[in-house]
Amino acid sequence: MYESDGTEKSDKASTGETVPMKWPTAMRMLLGGFAAAILLAGCGGGGDTAQSQGPAPSGPVSVLTWTPPLTYNDNLALVPERDLDYYEIYVRQDPNFTDSDLPAIQVAAVVETVAPDGLTVVQSLAREFTLELIPSLPASSQLYISMRAVGIDRQKSAFMAPLLWNRS
Repeated sequence: MYESDGTEKSDKASTGETVPMKWPTAMRMLLGGFAAAILLAGCGGGGDTAQSQGPAPSGPVSVLTWTPPLTYNDNLALVPERDLDYYEIYVRQDPNFTDSDLPAIQVAAVVETVAPDGLTVVQSLAREFTLELIPSLPASSQLYISMRAVGIDRQKSAFMAPLLWNRS
């Protein structure tokens, strides 16, 4: 139930009392099950993807992979193909990501590719990104990576746990 001031009344499970909750807080997407990893590959991948925003990196590449979230913070079902707009990837030289950080790049949540028949377009969920495609990376050999999911309503998830990226 929503109140006129934009709060939602939520029942507290243990005591039965009603506690006000801000609507955006209740609707932020979960990234708890949002698994991410950095994979090292020996060469650039093949195929057309939405990440081909610049020239393909030469030599070894680092690929950030993830599983799209399936629920909001309040455990309501989230349909990634319908409810997600894009992901924000963040880069820092320390693991202390904050809301004032700006994303290094945005990656569309749904990408369109040409089907094997060459005639139709197929939509699929983005599940990886080549980190070397991020423009203006800091020169440090060790960076931290985090990301957030952004819904079509522009609400953002919490930051995923930072990952250490050793660039050598």
